[in-house]
Amino acid sequence: YSNVTKYFSDNAKISANSTGLRLLKVGSNYQTPGDMTSSSFDTGGASNFTTITWQPTSQTFGTILKFQIATNNDNATWNFKGPDGTASSYYTVSGTTLNSVHDNDRYVRYKAFLSTTDSRKTPVLTSVIVNYVSGCYTPGQWMFPGLTAGNNYDLDVTMSGFKPLEIDNININGNQVLEVLLSP
Repeated sequence: YSNVTKYFSDNAKISANSTGLRLLKVGSNYQTPGDMTSSSFDTGGASNFTTITWQPTSQTFGTILKFQIATNNDNATWNFKGPDGTASSYYTVSGTTLNSVHDNDRYVRYKAFLSTTDSRKTPVLTSVIVNYVSGCYTPGQWMFPGLTAGNNYDLDVTMSGFKPLEIDNININGNQVLEVLLSP
């Protein structure tokens, strides 16, 4: 972030202060439509993005708040997409499951779109949460996603300064934990 207290950009029709994000008011009318792009968030590695939630979840009648999500692995290419995986759809219900097109990416941004059909009213946004599951594990732990139940697998464990250990014919049946202790 260049400034951790601010988002990345907006279209100059957004007002942000300590009470939240809203449309810019000029005179007695709110400007519409407005949009805001968040700063990038680095999940630390390949992640699966699960849901987007925001507050407040309901808006004043005649106002609209909707979102798109963009993810990537280069922190530079931002293609915002909605629930059908295209740029022509939007997340409109807080708590909605994110499209799997974002899975296995590292960086995420959201884009909020604010509009109103009544220039005397504005949508309000106070917080956004993009939930994800990351491949960050405790040091010394490993996960092997994608193994097929019923298949037998061989595991070779090596580490400098320790005797290698081979475990043959591990049968996978659901989620399993295997603790391997190495001898010096």
